[in-house]
Amino acid sequence: MRQWKRRISELLYEGGYVKFGEFVLTSGLRSPYYVNLRDLPSRPQHFRAIVNAILYVLGEVEYDAICGIAVGGLPLATAVAYSAGRPLVYHRKPKEHGIPREVEGELERGSRIVIVDDVLTTGGSILRAANALREMGLDPVGATVVVDREQGGAEALAEAGLWLRSVLKITELMENLKKLGLISRDRYLEVLEYVRKGPS
Repeated sequence: MRQWKRRISELLYEGGYVKFGEFVLTSGLRSPYYVNLRDLPSRPQHFRAIVNAILYVLGEVEYDAICGIAVGGLPLATAVAYSAGRPLVYHRKPKEHGIPREVEGELERGSRIVIVDDVLTTGGSILRAANALREMGLDPVGATVVVDREQGGAEALAEAGLWLRSVLKITELMENLKKLGLISRDRYLEVLEYVRKGPS
């Protein structure tokens, strides 16, 4: 296994960001595991490691700015934008008071945007952000997430013309945890079967 992916997998498990049981996701889907990264900013060493991993997977991608998705993706997007020296905008539900807009921040028209979120399931949040960015005359080119749950999100983004770069796919994460002896073979197979069956 690639060394840095093993380290990130170990961090996610030992930090308690990956939990097993029965969960209902924001998308309404049921899942035998849950990835919750909202505590990351309160643990600076973990947060720094994840931000560095995102910067690594972005590699030599050409982009002008970062868009974060409130709430989970915004701290990560802020740190990535700061570290990369790029402007930041963020997407959220429009307010019912003041100026009712979905994207906060101002960029030059045509700016190439990478959307940052924490976890990808169906891709709905990223697609809504991409549509809002396009309405502003911006050019969303792709997205990066920490964990791709491999439940149709990558395919949905591709259909919309967006590439995806994830730090870990859920199958990679589970394989690493199994090899590290952190989860049982039965747990590993349970998650793989869940992914294989597809959304339900």
